[in-house]
Amino acid sequence: MEWMERILADPALPHAFLGWLILVNSLAVFFFFRHCAARAILAAWLANLLLLDMVRANGVTSLSHMLLWTPLLAWLVWRNPAFDLRSPLGLWLVVVFASDLVAISVGYVSLFQENTNGPPILAGL
Repeated sequence: MEWMERILADPALPHAFLGWLILVNSLAVFFFFRHCAARAILAAWLANLLLLDMVRANGVTSLSHMLLWTPLLAWLVWRNPAFDLRSPLGLWLVVVFASDLVAISVGYVSLFQENTNGPPILAGL
């Protein structure tokens, strides 16, 4: 698992993943007028930006994962239990769900690492 440690130690990885999240979540504007899930994702995305802009402190990323993204993903699963991969909306929802699930997982790990004395995963953000 040495290769995994080298990949995770790369300082460009969090920024590249953050760019990916920005791109994937921002694609909600293309589905905004016709689909409720896109409106919810865009609302959470804008609320996340507002929260990060207002607080501007370390650890807010993890807090936004708990307050905004975890309930959103739970709602997406509850509201859309089966995503249709044949449609652009379904494919986009699967990509958003998978990407945000990884971000939430990293956020929770980072939060627990910040509460211990280890270096936070998202320290570079």
